[in-house]
Amino acid sequence: MKRFISFLNKDYFFNLGLFLIITVIFLNHIHNTTNPYKKIDFKFQNKETFILIEKSELKKELSKNLIVKESHKMFFDRECKITGDFHDRHKVRWVKALFFKTIFNYAYTLDEKLPYYLNIIVHSLVIFLTLIILNKTFNLERKYVLIFLLYITFVFQQYLSEYDYSIFETFFLSISLYASKNKKYLLFLLSCSLAILNRESGFIIIFSWLLFNNNEFKKLFLSFILTGLIFLIINFDILECLVNPKFFIPLERQEGQVNFSDIANMNFVSLVKLLLTNFLLPFGIGFYYLALTVNKNKILIILFVIYFFTFLIAAPFHDISVRLILLPLIMTSIYFYNLEKILKIDKSDAH
Repeated sequence: MKRFISFLNKDYFFNLGLFLIITVIFLNHIHNTTNPYKKIDFKFQNKETFILIEKSELKKELSKNLIVKESHKMFFDRECKITGDFHDRHKVRWVKALFFKTIFNYAYTLDEKLPYYLNIIVHSLVIFLTLIILNKTFNLERKYVLIFLLYITFVFQQYLSEYDYSIFETFFLSISLYASKNKKYLLFLLSCSLAILNRESGFIIIFSWLLFNNNEFKKLFLSFILTGLIFLIINFDILECLVNPKFFIPLERQEGQVNFSDIANMNFVSLVKLLLTNFLLPFGIGFYYLALTVNKNKILIILFVIYFFTFLIAAPFHDISVRLILLPLIMTSIYFYNLEKILKIDKSDAH
């Protein structure tokens, strides 16, 4: 903890600048994806009429949306239902939803616009802390900090449906990488446990223990058992759903999403944009540094492959928010690439 505080103090203005940049990026996304117009009960020339909502009122509206999310009903309806919709699995994400619902409700009692500001500060801070932890883990050069900022800027320029899950999952993966590299198993276990309560794909993070601890399969299996038990206990009331694969990976067509069947009907430009934005670019950066590394970390390759098929099968094709999770793995691939370069220089100096 002292080292963490020392790091913050040493680069105080640089880190403050990073936090402000991240906050602006996130704030820009919020406003770009918010409709500032409201339909009124009045028709002009038999056409619907919309008015521009004043900024202060818009913030109040956004605050209300954080408290009375339609998805909250799905989180807290503990009856096992499998409708074939991606939102079915939200039932296992109720812990974080309850936490933030409580926090935002309390904030709203203090000020009608406070949940709006709190939402921006919390998510910006989590992204910032993700960068700090990755820096602490891999001692990133400034140019790689720039890659981090460019990556999140690119992601938050797109339409994002469920950014909060991805932001926190990226944060927990970063903590897990730090814990794995520094052999802090209890911290690793805590991070993985919180990750699976945030989103069920958090189970993939457990494999990151082997990135820096190749032969410790016992701790890997123990992590799966302990986090699995936590997951089952927390969601024991819908156990019937948990044992049904369709609950987590629905095979039905998803309305409003890009499905496999839609690809054949897409024009060439749209298809190229979809593949480039959601697959080639995010995975390409990581595999680029892997390709430059002679002694490739097999676990890192496996993690990239697992996430690739997870995005392909269990996530909407155009949901770029989940690609945030690849950012810590990209930084890991950069670390192994630079580590190999340093070792080569040391060997040449020794000769």
